[in-house]
Amino acid sequence: DMFKELNIKILIVLLSDQAGIYFLADIFGNRERSFRSQLVEVDTAKVTDIYIKIPKENAEISLSRTGGSTDWSVMSGGQKFPADASVVKGILGQFADLKPERVAANSESKWGQYEVSDSAGTRVKLNEGKKELVDIYIGKFSYTQPPQQPGQQQNPYQQQRGKMTSFVRLADEEKVFAVEGFMKMSFQKDINSYRNKSLLKVNKDDIARLVFSYPGNVTMTVEKNESGKWQMNGMPADSTKTVRYLNKIAKLTSSSFIDPSTPKIGMGGYKLNVEGNNFSPVEINAAPTSDTLIKYVITSSINPAAEFDGAKGKLFEKIFVSETEFLPEVK
Repeated sequence: DMFKELNIKILIVLLSDQAGIYFLADIFGNRERSFRSQLVEVDTAKVTDIYIKIPKENAEISLSRTGGSTDWSVMSGGQKFPADASVVKGILGQFADLKPERVAANSESKWGQYEVSDSAGTRVKLNEGKKELVDIYIGKFSYTQPPQQPGQQQNPYQQQRGKMTSFVRLADEEKVFAVEGFMKMSFQKDINSYRNKSLLKVNKDDIARLVFSYPGNVTMTVEKNESGKWQMNGMPADSTKTVRYLNKIAKLTSSSFIDPSTPKIGMGGYKLNVEGNNFSPVEINAAPTSDTLIKYVITSSINPAAEFDGAKGKLFEKIFVSETEFLPEVK
């Protein structure tokens, strides 16, 4: 009988332990469930439209896929232009796997504090056709300095990076989450920040021939001969100087867009044809303008919707150079 009593006691202890384990599992299980590991998870290849609304700046921008993964257009205020694929990629990258670090607030009363309300938050929607994939408000961000060890001299080259945190809210939820990064930086009010900024986008080693045409029937041809040496109008060119020029123009971009209504004085003037391997020939033009600040309007055949200011960043001077850019120094 004593054994029976002992067994019953052991059984009671075991059962109560088991119940305790279940009880704890229930509490922690629920807590785990209420704090999700993923806030947004999107197959970015499926996104066809991105809508951005920045109430503070009274700006609405929409980006739409027009073809393959790199073909996008941007629309705002009735204007439409080809978009910069790398800007779109950067935006989509933020939503491929957005993980919350913590819950910053649980109720609507805190939305103002974190700038995630309708009137303060930057609202971003991602769609696949008519199907909505994401609808999120991006609010303010905070920066935390890296912790400094007491009495330690900081080596400027080994400095730890600070931490950026953004506060976000899903449109159909009350909770505000903290996520890593400075998300707002990707969403500018200006349509130009989303536009295709390229004038030339080739691998410099693929360039084989440059033909410059200047007013007064002046032509200058810089090309590789059969043995791979650079020549200018048939004379030996300085290879170091030539490569320096190619480095400058192979991935040439400008964000100095100008209004297409800027008056041009004839299209004649300055022209550069770039030819080579693995790309179609590209033509860059400079047309004189009566606007004395701009002087020249620069256009490129790879980005026909864009007109660029020739004076900003000395764009005109960068492209349309003289013979001395390629010829060896006279000793």
